Amino acid sequence: MEIEPIFCETIRTNRPGTQVLQADVMSLDATRLRHMTGQEDVDLMVGGPPCQSFCPGGKRAALTDPRGNLIFEYLRLISEIRPRRFVLENVANLVTAAIRHRPIHLRPGKSWNLSSYSNQPPTLFDTGDSPPLEEDELSGSAIRLILRTAIAEMGYRISFGILDSSLFGAPQRRYRFVMFGDRADPPSLPEPTYGAGLAPVRTVRDAIGDLIDDPGPGSRYSGPVRSVFDLVPSGGNWRDLPSEIAAKAMGEKSYNAGGGKTGFFRRLGWDEPSPTITGKANRKGSAMCHPEESRPISVRECARLQGFPDEWRFSGSMHQQYLQIGNAVPVALGEAIGKALKAPSMTEVPAHEEMLRTAIRVLRSSARNKARQKTAPG
Repeated sequence: MEIEPIFCETIRTNRPGTQVLQADVMSLDATRLRHMTGQEDVDLMVGGPPCQSFCPGGKRAALTDPRGNLIFEYLRLISEIRPRRFVLENVANLVTAAIRHRPIHLRPGKSWNLSSYSNQPPTLFDTGDSPPLEEDELSGSAIRLILRTAIAEMGYRISFGILDSSLFGAPQRRYRFVMFGDRADPPSLPEPTYGAGLAPVRTVRDAIGDLIDDPGPGSRYSGPVRSVFDLVPSGGNWRDLPSEIAAKAMGEKSYNAGGGKTGFFRRLGWDEPSPTITGKANRKGSAMCHPEESRPISVRECARLQGFPDEWRFSGSMHQQYLQIGNAVPVALGEAIGKALKAPSMTEVPAHEEMLRTAIRVLRSSARNKARQKTAPG
């Protein structure tokens, strides 16, 4: 099911035998879906509701954003259809998102790091400039609400965690939240097959090195933006620019904002996995610049890094093609999730808080690794 007409056209073009429902999930119910499919008993439902509400590159409006609430529309359909098993996929930041987002400038102490309010005594932020954050504004309140819905109200047993697509064969570090639900015993999350002690992780060079002379259609940077990218080394970003150039190119507001801002003026490195493919590779704030040339990676290069076969054809304008690719889950990670569903089920499921702590550790470890890579010599 997909609401965007162009995205539906892409699926129909490449998978003509697949039944595609172009509709808003809010308009669906169990009766309509059963009538359409002819299925009464459903073994599996798989969904990845829109995730921009929880994405660190977005406005982080969380469940107050209609796109965030689509998670609960998906859970509603699961509760009506009662499949034996379901998969819920989303951005990794779902585990630290709040139900209700309070802008940084309205928070006490104006800390950009939402988790700091949970890890420190409230008096630390008692500056008198803003009232304390309420429970539904704290880090992790969104995932806890989802867990209560899936468990207490729907009666599923679940397993969940954060998976790095590069550890499953994708030439891209893309962290995704994955939840399995089962009416009996859920499957375990897939174990990595690439990385330390396993097969070498795939790199940007592995995926697109052969396309350097024929990358196919793609966007271009304007002259002033391209001149800034000319100063960024392979694998670098805005932090590699002289401070005065970075401030002018990014704008004072973005330059002085909190957070790592690693997407600004980012150039891919040949011999490492790509960072998360974005739907707007030509923007300076979510840049996906080629390792050697001062241009955004092409549509075909983006598709390669996501794992789409070269014969796959994307419908719509170039902007729409980039967006479809950036919104997708890497094919290698999708395959690993599918194989995990066929593996034996878990008999002892860890406590939810234990799984949540593990997921948050993975998320924070990924952030620390990015910081180390930028401070390492050379």
